[in-house]
Amino acid sequence: MSLADGIEVFVLAAPGRDLAHQRMRASLAASDIGTDYHWCEHPPGIPVLQHWSETLLRAAASTAPQVIVLEDDCLVNRHLIHNVRQWAWPDDPRFGAGWLYNPGGYCAGEDVWYQEATPWYGTVAVLYWTADLANIRRGALRWMRDQGNLRSWDCAVSWAVSRLGLSIRAHGPPLVEHLHEVPSALGHHHGWSFGTTRGTFQVDWKPVGCVRAVHTREHPRPVDAAPPERRKVTDAPWLYVDSDPPLWEPAVK
Repeated sequence: MSLADGIEVFVLAAPGRDLAHQRMRASLAASDIGTDYHWCEHPPGIPVLQHWSETLLRAAASTAPQVIVLEDDCLVNRHLIHNVRQWAWPDDPRFGAGWLYNPGGYCAGEDVWYQEATPWYGTVAVLYWTADLANIRRGALRWMRDQGNLRSWDCAVSWAVSRLGLSIRAHGPPLVEHLHEVPSALGHHHGWSFGTTRGTFQVDWKPVGCVRAVHTREHPRPVDAAPPERRKVTDAPWLYVDSDPPLWEPAVK
């Protein structure tokens, strides 16, 4: 069970995607997640961004030290929880989020820090320290408000992580693949080149012996693990004041 392993899994789901959901649920069932996840389907009558925000708030309230937020159109590695617990980089003070899906096969699917200046897309599968998620969500909403773009929450999450003085680590090889052929719930157009891991996803991968030792812990991360010590950010007012109305509500003039 993933919660018993110190990780809780949440799936951000949209209605009307039955085939994708069937494939994803079968993939989860065949993995070490099994049926131990929260399926957060978009209820009728609320905006898409509100559903995203409320799903992240639900994940941020988890009692597990870490959470994984998946989108509803992906396939997962059969040893995903095991591999995440063995992954060394979440213990690094630079770690702000872990991209378990690698959009476009960045750096040929290697295990690397995202080093580009622009916000990164592709939040198909992201690992967070639960204690960080409320601030990441708040920063992402602020970015979307400032940009006037209410559907690029992937780039918004990336921006928020960077604004917190942290970095994104991409797991290599990717532990999740995107079902790019499934129509986007947001109207995005996905192709193989930028909408998949470009063949670098490995459904059965897990570390063996001393292979990839720099990326792998000697023992699985304890179920009561805590985030590493990080420097305090003082130049991001949105961390401390959240008085703006939700983006899906009319602004007060």
